[in-house]
Amino acid sequence: MDSNAINIKYQNGYEIAPCVREGGLSENARALVSASEELGDAPFASVLRAWCVPYLFHTMEELLASGEDPIAGVNSALKVLAEFLSNAQKSGFEVIRGDAGDSENPQTESGDVKDITGNHYGNLFKNFSSLSYWDEPVKLLRERLERNGISVADIESKKTLDAGCGGGRYSVAWRLLGAAPVVGLDISPINVEDANRRIREAGVSDMSFQKGDVLELPFEDGEFDVVFSNGVLHHTTDWEKGVKELVRVMKPGGLGWLYLIENPGGVFWDVIEILRLVMKDEEKSTARAALQSLKLPANRIFYMLDHVMVPINLRLTPEEIENCLAEAGATNIRRLERGSDFDRVEHIYQKNPFAEENFGVGENRFVFSK
Repeated sequence: MDSNAINIKYQNGYEIAPCVREGGLSENARALVSASEELGDAPFASVLRAWCVPYLFHTMEELLASGEDPIAGVNSALKVLAEFLSNAQKSGFEVIRGDAGDSENPQTESGDVKDITGNHYGNLFKNFSSLSYWDEPVKLLRERLERNGISVADIESKKTLDAGCGGGRYSVAWRLLGAAPVVGLDISPINVEDANRRIREAGVSDMSFQKGDVLELPFEDGEFDVVFSNGVLHHTTDWEKGVKELVRVMKPGGLGWLYLIENPGGVFWDVIEILRLVMKDEEKSTARAALQSLKLPANRIFYMLDHVMVPINLRLTPEEIENCLAEAGATNIRRLERGSDFDRVEHIYQKNPFAEENFGVGENRFVFSK
């Protein structure tokens, strides 16, 4: 394919993956997306596209552990995948077609973006193991609070809102740290039903889950001591309105927590956006099934498909978020410099090799008051 054809072919992909146009990964990224598209729409093609996701995630993680320059390693992986898909396209597998099977409701996939997003996360969270649901989040939340000098003792008996709670894991984490009562709110009825079932079966009191929109919180002004929104508003149609809603429902002197994905984001986000372009026309149920066939646990599948297949995935600079918080009336705004060992910002804080090349500025986690 000549360069002019490439430019025409990918001009609509720049919004999804700007790194296919320029940068150290662009040539091999274009080759991968071309090979992916040339597979066509046969069932085996969908599976192979989905398998690109764990392959590239695994590559990134190996590069991080090695401390090597990520650009060369990711380029090598992109090239391998492009060649693999090109060879697969010549194999004749496209003739093997069966019943469409248990695909997702087309109306859900093509409907309102809120419904699509809610359904996406509902189907990812509902299969989490007990360990991933109960133990992991409280450990991560405790580490993030303590490493940034936020006292866990100060959380006890504080009325807490988890706005966009997903499956409710972090709502539970706040409750286990002593916050009470805790309210989890999410757009997905799948998430709400599953979260209420889990706490009911575990006998956890002083918390509940309800369906609702983070852009139109169904609560009074100043109702909560703690408002928590962890990786949610970057998937909505109006993140700034969501920030205003968080500040509105928080009590004066309360604690706010906001996490939004970062720009710049380094190679980590370049790879995710390349995969978004590869997977943009795939059914979410097919992608989940393809990763399940590799015996990956549910929390791992969530981690990989979270940003790759959600309709809206907006990345923001720290300055944009801080300005929005200030305009909404937040005070004492602080960007957290540390995280758990797993977090990108912790790698940057520890000055690990190539941390900024890998992760840009790291996660945008802010705490604030009012």
